[in-house]
Amino acid sequence: MACSGGFGTSSNLHHNRHTMNSKADILLVGFGGSTPAPVLELVSQAVSKHGYQSIQPLRSQNFEYELLKAPYRTFLNTAAGKTTDTQLIIYNLPSSLTEYLSEASQKEASFIRSTLFAGSNASAGQVIAFDVSSNSFLGLDSSSSDIIDFIKTNPSLSGSLACATLAALCALDSKATEQLLPATTQSDTVVLIGSGGREHALAVALAQSPLVKEVIVCPGNGGTKAEGGKISNAVDSDGNPISKQDNDTVLELVRRVNAKMVVVGPEQPLVDGVVDVLAVECPSVKVFGPSKAGAELEASKAFTKDFLQQHGIPTAKYQNFTSADEAIAYVKSLDPNDRQVVKASGLAAGKGVLLPTTQEETIEAVKEIMSDKAFGAAGDTCVIESFMTGPEASCLAFCDGKTAVLMPAAQDHKRALDNDEGLNTGGMGAYAPAPCVTPEMHKEIEAMCIKTVEKMAERGTPYVGVLYAGMMLTPNGPSMLEYNCRFGDPETQVVLPLLETDLYEVMTAC
Repeated sequence: MACSGGFGTSSNLHHNRHTMNSKADILLVGFGGSTPAPVLELVSQAVSKHGYQSIQPLRSQNFEYELLKAPYRTFLNTAAGKTTDTQLIIYNLPSSLTEYLSEASQKEASFIRSTLFAGSNASAGQVIAFDVSSNSFLGLDSSSSDIIDFIKTNPSLSGSLACATLAALCALDSKATEQLLPATTQSDTVVLIGSGGREHALAVALAQSPLVKEVIVCPGNGGTKAEGGKISNAVDSDGNPISKQDNDTVLELVRRVNAKMVVVGPEQPLVDGVVDVLAVECPSVKVFGPSKAGAELEASKAFTKDFLQQHGIPTAKYQNFTSADEAIAYVKSLDPNDRQVVKASGLAAGKGVLLPTTQEETIEAVKEIMSDKAFGAAGDTCVIESFMTGPEASCLAFCDGKTAVLMPAAQDHKRALDNDEGLNTGGMGAYAPAPCVTPEMHKEIEAMCIKTVEKMAERGTPYVGVLYAGMMLTPNGPSMLEYNCRFGDPETQVVLPLLETDLYEVMTAC
């Protein structure tokens, strides 16, 4: 998939657990959360065939876990220290200029260079660079199944490997130098729709791209106004602040500022069809977000529950209702001890989910949503579903209409009051990555998102943008609570800082 991105963790990002001068047999440098199969195979061979015993991941957090699984089954002695004459250093070449220019990546590149220039010293280490774009090791043209043995029997190969790595780093330096020259700098204008903390986080991430000249937030907020630099809030042709984000306002702004891309933050413009309008009126402008048909995954919880059931994606037992009387009769037919969740099907700013604890409270919840219209027209259709137990997690995926790539999971703090005794809120803070989502769960959830994108495409409604999967981690495995059709708020504020690649490039590729 073209729109994949590299993520790190806050602990590994600044190397505050690990140091570059590690004495482990194998150093894995800069892989983030990725674990490419060729690298896993190389490490497995180093341990099983060549006597390497210890491994030190530097900003490469998932290798030790993945190596335990078939076909590798590699068991490491983490306390062994350095047991071989020559340390093996496997370096993941940054996949974008933004990643390369990050503080962590610059430290890694400096370490790799110094190791290569000290190549005459046998204790300096053997560097092998991996290029994720070609899924191969730089400077290795051989199809040898044992890379380490091949290097040992071809002494000149170490120099070739060093030259290939240095050449790749020099190419990145050359690209960085080009960005300093105004005449050669690409100067794209991005219009970002929204006014929340999510949009502030998106604006900051987009502004880091050397391809972006300015990020105009419509309407924006005090934080984006104060940010300065490339970031500003939208103004009209007379210089007055724009306070609306309706389709006509966005269309006029996009045309006036000659925007290259539009990024949609909140759900309402997506449900109102802003992507569809721009596709017709400004076909040359890239829009990151799903069409109105794609946004139905959030606009209608009833639609999403039917979609999940139809395609075998795990979710709670449920029923949809358009009649309050029928919904109440259904509740009364259930075992009084079976707890239910009552949801307004439409958009309710993240607050349309009620969590009653008794049958009487469930009936009152139905009346509140359907009869009293506590959430307006969002409650015209009501979803009643079985209560699930377990921690919740927010899982966001980049989607290009064909497949999906999952970002690190986050958790937000939803319910008001101590001990989670209050109502659901739109979220009162978040953290990421969430350790409750194990690597295996991460793969399961990503597979659900991929299946959703594939089935949406089969319907003739391809899904492009961010797909937000609200998950319940039940004792029986991850189960889908709901989908949102955009970046989550507050989750975006803690997930995007972990992105080590260029967000603008990722969005452009989707």
